[in-house]
Amino acid sequence: MSEDLSFVVKDEDGEGYICDVVSIIPNEENNSEPYVIFTDYFLDENNEFILQYGKLIKENDEDVLKPITDDNLINKIKEQSKDEIVSYVNQQILESYYE
Repeated sequence: MSEDLSFVVKDEDGEGYICDVVSIIPNEENNSEPYVIFTDYFLDENNEFILQYGKLIKENDEDVLKPITDDNLINKIKEQSKDEIVSYVNQQILESYYE
Protein backbone atom coordinates (compact mmCIF):
# COMPACT_ATOMS: atom_id res chain seq x y z
CA MET A 1 0.00 0.00 0.00
CA SER A 2 2.65 2.57 1.01
CA GLU A 3 4.52 2.23 -2.27
CA ASP A 4 1.33 3.40 -4.03
CA LEU A 5 1.65 6.76 -2.27
CA SER A 6 5.24 7.45 -3.35
CA PHE A 7 6.70 7.93 -6.80
CA VAL A 8 9.74 9.44 -8.49
CA VAL A 9 9.67 12.43 -10.83
CA LYS A 10 12.64 13.17 -13.06
CA ASP A 11 13.62 16.71 -14.01
CA GLU A 12 15.06 17.87 -17.35
CA ASP A 13 18.52 16.70 -16.29
CA GLY A 14 17.25 13.21 -15.47
CA GLU A 15 17.66 13.66 -11.73
CA GLY A 16 14.92 11.90 -9.77
CA TYR A 17 12.99 13.29 -6.82
CA ILE A 18 10.84 11.23 -4.48
CA CYS A 19 7.30 12.56 -4.22
CA ASP A 20 4.53 11.54 -1.85
CA VAL A 21 0.79 11.83 -2.31
CA VAL A 22 -0.74 14.19 0.23
CA SER A 23 -4.35 13.89 -0.85
CA ILE A 24 -6.56 12.24 -3.47
CA ILE A 25 -9.53 14.31 -4.59
CA PRO A 26 -12.50 12.92 -6.56
CA ASN A 27 -12.90 14.37 -10.04
CA GLU A 28 -16.60 15.21 -10.42
CA GLU A 29 -16.29 15.24 -14.21
CA ASN A 30 -14.56 11.85 -14.53
CA ASN A 31 -14.54 9.37 -11.62
CA SER A 32 -11.73 7.33 -13.18
CA GLU A 33 -9.34 10.32 -13.26
CA PRO A 34 -8.96 11.65 -9.69
CA TYR A 35 -6.96 14.71 -8.79
CA VAL A 36 -3.83 14.23 -6.68
CA ILE A 37 -2.08 16.69 -4.38
CA PHE A 38 1.55 15.74 -3.83
CA THR A 39 4.85 17.13 -2.64
CA ASP A 40 8.47 16.63 -3.64
CA TYR A 41 9.52 18.02 -0.25
CA PHE A 42 10.99 21.22 -1.64
CA LEU A 43 10.29 24.20 0.64
CA ASP A 44 8.77 27.56 -0.17
CA GLU A 45 9.89 30.92 1.27
CA ASN A 46 7.94 30.13 4.50
CA ASN A 47 9.73 26.79 4.98
CA GLU A 48 6.55 24.89 4.11
CA PHE A 49 6.38 22.01 1.67
CA ILE A 50 5.42 23.09 -1.83
CA LEU A 51 2.26 21.31 -2.93
CA GLN A 52 1.77 20.29 -6.53
CA TYR A 53 -1.39 19.22 -8.32
CA GLY A 54 -2.06 16.60 -10.95
CA LYS A 55 -4.66 14.36 -12.50
CA LEU A 56 -4.19 10.59 -12.49
CA ILE A 57 -5.06 9.11 -15.88
CA LYS A 58 -4.64 5.76 -17.63
CA GLU A 59 -2.37 5.78 -20.68
CA ASN A 60 -1.49 2.49 -22.39
CA ASP A 61 -2.55 0.51 -19.29
CA GLU A 62 -0.28 2.61 -17.05
CA ASP A 63 -1.20 5.21 -14.45
CA VAL A 64 0.19 8.61 -15.44
CA LEU A 65 0.13 11.75 -13.31
CA LYS A 66 -0.49 14.78 -15.53
CA PRO A 67 0.52 18.10 -13.91
CA ILE A 68 -2.16 20.74 -13.43
CA THR A 69 -1.10 24.36 -13.80
CA ASP A 70 -4.51 26.04 -14.30
CA ASP A 71 -5.02 28.29 -11.25
CA ASN A 72 -8.82 28.04 -11.41
CA LEU A 73 -8.70 24.25 -11.35
CA ILE A 74 -6.09 24.26 -8.57
CA ASN A 75 -8.36 26.51 -6.48
CA LYS A 76 -11.28 24.14 -7.13
CA ILE A 77 -9.15 21.16 -6.02
CA LYS A 78 -8.08 23.05 -2.87
CA GLU A 79 -11.72 23.73 -2.00
CA GLN A 80 -12.70 20.10 -2.61
CA SER A 81 -9.83 18.92 -0.40
CA LYS A 82 -11.49 20.69 2.55
CA ASP A 83 -14.61 18.50 2.26
CA GLU A 84 -15.10 16.46 5.46
CA ILE A 85 -15.46 13.10 3.69
CA VAL A 86 -12.43 13.72 1.48
CA SER A 87 -10.40 14.75 4.52
CA TYR A 88 -11.48 11.67 6.45
CA VAL A 89 -10.63 9.25 3.63
CA ASN A 90 -7.23 10.86 3.09
CA GLN A 91 -6.49 10.71 6.82
CA GLN A 92 -7.24 6.97 6.77
CA ILE A 93 -4.91 6.54 3.79
CA LEU A 94 -2.11 8.39 5.56
CA GLU A 95 -2.57 6.40 8.76
CA SER A 96 -2.32 3.12 6.88
CA TYR A 97 0.80 4.47 5.14
CA TYR A 98 2.62 4.80 8.47
CA GLU A 99 1.50 1.45 9.94
